[in-house]
Amino acid sequence: MAWQVWRQEKTDESGGLAVIALTPAGKNLADRLAGAWNETGGAACVYHPTSSLSGLVRSLWNRHQSFVFIMAVGIVVRVIAPLIRDKWCDPAVVVVDEGGKFAVSLLGGHWAGANSLARRVAALLGAVPVVTTATDVQGTAAVDLLARQWSFLPVPREGVKGVSRALLEGKRLVFYTEWQLPGIEEIPSVGAVRPFPGEPGDVPEEPGEVPVFVTSRMVCSFAPDACTLCPPSLAAGIGCRRGVPAGEIEAALTEAFRRAGRHLESLKVIATHRAKADEEGLREAARTLGVPLVFFTSQSLRGVLERYPGLREGDFVRRQMGVGNVCETAALASVPEGTLVFPKLRLGRVTVALAEAGLLLSASGREMRRI
Repeated sequence: MAWQVWRQEKTDESGGLAVIALTPAGKNLADRLAGAWNETGGAACVYHPTSSLSGLVRSLWNRHQSFVFIMAVGIVVRVIAPLIRDKWCDPAVVVVDEGGKFAVSLLGGHWAGANSLARRVAALLGAVPVVTTATDVQGTAAVDLLARQWSFLPVPREGVKGVSRALLEGKRLVFYTEWQLPGIEEIPSVGAVRPFPGEPGDVPEEPGEVPVFVTSRMVCSFAPDACTLCPPSLAAGIGCRRGVPAGEIEAALTEAFRRAGRHLESLKVIATHRAKADEEGLREAARTLGVPLVFFTSQSLRGVLERYPGLREGDFVRRQMGVGNVCETAALASVPEGTLVFPKLRLGRVTVALAEAGLLLSASGREMRRI
């Protein structure tokens, strides 16, 4: 083996913090950091490469969400350069010198959380955090950081750069939102929070403002720097014939979202009847889209029909599944305080319905209600 796990407090080493050290002094500091990290409820593994640092990092890159390297910045830059893809996929990378004096946020400052990681590591070691992202230096809001805190996805991703640039030019953020935004009043560069307009054209064009829409709806905005933050609020109820492949299901979902005028980035869950539990196409589609796939019994779905008396039932579906409505009821059953926003539509051998949640939780566990 080209490396060894030098210290591992948790039996499952994936997903948490990887601390990598080269020298004896670095190992001592890594041991100290991992101990403090795990005492506060984290899961840190310390690695000491016995031969190839590049090989070790390559093997760990997709297994950990965050990395702390205890070595020179130049070494880390050369090692991770071939592995870097983009800010939405890369893990957080922080570099600490062997003396434990500085914790430098090197990669993934906002979206991956490297800036906050650097501050936390610095606090545990008594070091100085080094953060160089422009919005942090200037004390303005970073829209991608806000999205991460609320568990939203920015669309288009390139719009984040435009919003950040506008903020650095002195413009202020104006949120047009369908959702409560916890902590928004504490952000100094936010000029206003307004209800989501009936039509984007209802938004007044102000030269000193940059609009941010918080919605699952597709928005055509006049502003070149506008951005949409998509909440994970939509459930797709699915019905399909036996043996339908994943590609056909994914195409039907994409078309349903297009017709509904909703962003696929807001998809939270795929739901269906328990009788479909062995459908590999459904399972593969959920894996590809990165969302859970949940199943409901006929009894559970009949309970949804009782709570939503306006839903229609079909005799054929009732005979086959034991309940007269699967798509719409499954969608509504899988989100809290749900509302049907796109009724059942047949697309080839797949049927799709969309429901939107009325309640979400932020990354910190704070409630956000649809307004």
